Amino acid sequence: MTTFHALTSTTNLHRCWLNARRNKGRYERIQRFGEDPLHYLAIIQQRLRDRAYTFGPYKTFTIREKKWRDVVDAPMKDRIVHWMLYDHLLPIWQPRFIHDTYGNLPGRGTHSAVHRLADFCRSPSATWALQLDISKYFYSVPHDRLKAQVLRYIGDHDLRTLLASLIDSFRTGNTYDDLFAPDSPYQLTPAKGMPIGNLSSQLFANIYLNDFDHWAKQTLGLKHYIRYVDDLAILGHDRDHLRHIGQQIVQRLADEGLTIHPKKVRLAPTAAGVPFLGYVVWPTHISAGAYLRRRYHHRLRQHEAGHQDRSEALQSYRAVLAFTGATHR
Repeated sequence: MTTFHALTSTTNLHRCWLNARRNKGRYERIQRFGEDPLHYLAIIQQRLRDRAYTFGPYKTFTIREKKWRDVVDAPMKDRIVHWMLYDHLLPIWQPRFIHDTYGNLPGRGTHSAVHRLADFCRSPSATWALQLDISKYFYSVPHDRLKAQVLRYIGDHDLRTLLASLIDSFRTGNTYDDLFAPDSPYQLTPAKGMPIGNLSSQLFANIYLNDFDHWAKQTLGLKHYIRYVDDLAILGHDRDHLRHIGQQIVQRLADEGLTIHPKKVRLAPTAAGVPFLGYVVWPTHISAGAYLRRRYHHRLRQHEAGHQDRSEALQSYRAVLAFTGATHR
């Protein structure tokens, strides 16, 4: 039995369906699929094994988090295939990620990343913090380079073809062209982009930067380095050295087809607090960032005024706020 045949078995696809529907039972498409899942899974299986499966069509909508963000919504059939691919790729790649790669990985979520940065901030040699942000990361990744990375350890021909088809199924349009210079890697790369919202894209985002992470640790020799998807933080004792490191990182990422946001480069003393993933990390404690506090107070006012029941949202915010406080030396 080939790897592809095993992955597309009814048992495995049903398990992927259970993962895809988890905590999403209120959505109409989940309910519709759940009325006869074996029927829909049989269709997906047949298309996969006939080598006739196509991803999409996608729907795009905008959500407001800390900023407006375009999210791409994949159909239910794709979400099951995403889980199939994710579950196969994760054990291949997770052991190859450096310890300080975070984001969309088991045990390496927001709180783990913030805790790790707090550990760094307590180091006597970490008196300065350099932070960089990749501009429109998901929409900038070149397809040719991404396929080379994702397919690196995949030998099964059918699986390789399916993964390449997934990457090629989405292409960034011209929405963000005005944010980049005409000679930027973004403008010079026609086939690029991963749809934000896809489970597979979340894993691809870490796979694509895996070589960069190893370069940062091994070639640059960065001891206090952490990356959460497209947010980078490097701590050290020498401000000028960190500035030089930042220049090298900008060039290296440009070679990868990526652009550091010029207005999101921050070099400041660790003692001034390091804003990271909605929190502010200090050498002695972690506090909630301004956006997080503002959103909590907004929900609280809505709830107390009686206009909307915000009990569930407030409970979630309080769980997040409970993460703040003193850190131990």
